[in-house]
Amino acid sequence: MENQNAYDKPVTLRNILKFAVPTIAMSVFMSFYTMVDGLFVSNLIGTSALSAINLTAPVIQAVTAISTMLATGGSAVIMKKMGEQKPKEAKEDFTFLILVNVAVGLVMTILGYSLMETIFGSMGLSPEVADYCTSYLSRYLLFTIPILLMNNFTLYMIASEKATLSLICSVSGGVLNIVLDYVFIGLLDMGISGAAIDMLPL
Repeated sequence: MENQNAYDKPVTLRNILKFAVPTIAMSVFMSFYTMVDGLFVSNLIGTSALSAINLTAPVIQAVTAISTMLATGGSAVIMKKMGEQKPKEAKEDFTFLILVNVAVGLVMTILGYSLMETIFGSMGLSPEVADYCTSYLSRYLLFTIPILLMNNFTLYMIASEKATLSLICSVSGGVLNIVLDYVFIGLLDMGISGAAIDMLPL
């Protein structure tokens, strides 16, 4: 029974939890990483930098929301095809969805850079905060495509019965994020740019 394909297994509480628990744990850890980032930024850079991160949050959450939408829908389509014993179609869908993520990430990056000055300029921010906002978001947008792909692969691993591996990758990325926070902001004195760059492991 343990070697049975995941898509042939009965829908039971135990089998559902195998998929759900790692995903829930990842969400909890990601919230923890966000709080740690805030602590590093506020203590090592200043409250203006922390304000800038909060002001750029809607844009960052938009990237997260779209990547989650594509990942959730894409993994559901692939799992459906696998359950219907259509592995060739599932592989084709996987390739197509990866290309879609790359295209969407490229469009979002271009839009982000095009609208960034207009958005922050309309907020009536102080020059210091506006500069922090621009510095942070301009670095973060460089990683839009990797972030989209990372979120997709995280859910695809869960869909392929590798939920534990997905959790391990997420936790490892979070620990690396905390270490890089200290290295980039504390040791290398890269300021808010370092805070944006170290988000990549997540």
